[in-house]
Amino acid sequence: MGFRQDPQFAPLINMFPGTSSELTVPQRPAKAPVLRLDAQGREIDENGNVISMTKPSNLSTLKVNINKQKKDAFQIIKPDLESLAKATVHFDERMGINPTKLLRPKRPGFQFIEEGKLSRQAELQRIKNQFGEAQAKELKVKQAQLAKAKVEVDMNPNLIEIAPGGRPPKQKQKEEIPDIEPWDSKILLSPTYEDISLEKLNMDKITIYVEHPEPLEPPAEPAPPPPQPLKLTKKEQKKLRTQRRLAKEKDRQEMIRQGLLEPPKPKVKMSNLMKVLGAEATQDPTRMEMEIRTAAAEREQAHVDRNIARKLTPSERREKKERKLFDDPNTLGCIVCVYRIRDLSHPQTRFKVDVNAQENRLTGAAVITDVGGEDDADEEPDKPVNSCVLVWQGSVVKPTFPRFSVHQCRSEAAAKKVFADAKVPHYWDLAVNFSEDSS
Repeated sequence: MGFRQDPQFAPLINMFPGTSSELTVPQRPAKAPVLRLDAQGREIDENGNVISMTKPSNLSTLKVNINKQKKDAFQIIKPDLESLAKATVHFDERMGINPTKLLRPKRPGFQFIEEGKLSRQAELQRIKNQFGEAQAKELKVKQAQLAKAKVEVDMNPNLIEIAPGGRPPKQKQKEEIPDIEPWDSKILLSPTYEDISLEKLNMDKITIYVEHPEPLEPPAEPAPPPPQPLKLTKKEQKKLRTQRRLAKEKDRQEMIRQGLLEPPKPKVKMSNLMKVLGAEATQDPTRMEMEIRTAAAEREQAHVDRNIARKLTPSERREKKERKLFDDPNTLGCIVCVYRIRDLSHPQTRFKVDVNAQENRLTGAAVITDVGGEDDADEEPDKPVNSCVLVWQGSVVKPTFPRFSVHQCRSEAAAKKVFADAKVPHYWDLAVNFSEDSS
């Protein structure tokens, strides 16, 4: 048999072996602590000593207070820089100290982009690519002026801070007017213009010569080149022409709709007679046929007149042909041809060569050596047939001779000197070597 253990009784050790009985004795209750306070209200023990107790912390459950406590706990303690600096032996009182520069700078906040800034930059870049740097600078100045005017309009005068005794805006200092100009100071003996007379003029400086200032280049940069036209393909040119014609026709139709232009008459032909006129054509077919043929003849005559008006005159056609032949921008350099003519002594032959060169705007030189007359040609019945052979052909940067001319030389040395003076003596060597090889 056992007993239920009561918390007021504690088990004892079985002092008698062989028995299973357990005895319990009642336990005294714990003595309640006595609260003792001194005259100042502090808690003391039995011996009169003050008992130190930790102050209970005020725990807040609000999120705002918790964040404030965290911020205060991790707040960086700013050092007292002035006291630390003055405590050292190397401190100089004459030297100032700025404590704000030694601390970590405050982290900047968000920097928002101004509305329309990116679009203005894109517009400036497009203008710069299309029209050049000068046009882009001009547009940038205009945008700055417009922005300034907009700020002045939107500004609230109540928000302007007026600082009494503030510094006035800095103005450009005006140049002082001198008492005498520097160019007059060399002639006048007096330092002012008040008393000017012949006696006070330095006559040694007055001569018959006119002094001109030394010409100087302007300090401004040269103007940018004009924008080059955009090269279009054949397909793009055709598409652009179609768009222009459609826009022109649309404008014409709009003007007709507004009554500014008279609508064109219907283009009636014999093939669409019944479709356009309808029943009106059957009332008097003979009269309608005559009117249709008359209108067709008028349209044809108007077409011929327009062609005649656009037709070029003989002088305009000649100028256009010369412009195509001689003013072609695609032609690079000058084409050079060296010919060897067996006989150029006859005056009629020389005249034909000269006129042909003038009409075709040729430049060069025709050099004749050992010139003989018409009598010499008659005395040689077995003389070979005259010929003209192309010796060499090529291209150079610019023409060597300013115009075409004929030179009659008595020796080969004089003939070679004509080409040597023009810095092309190899033309003569080509002709001479060709003649030797062919013989």
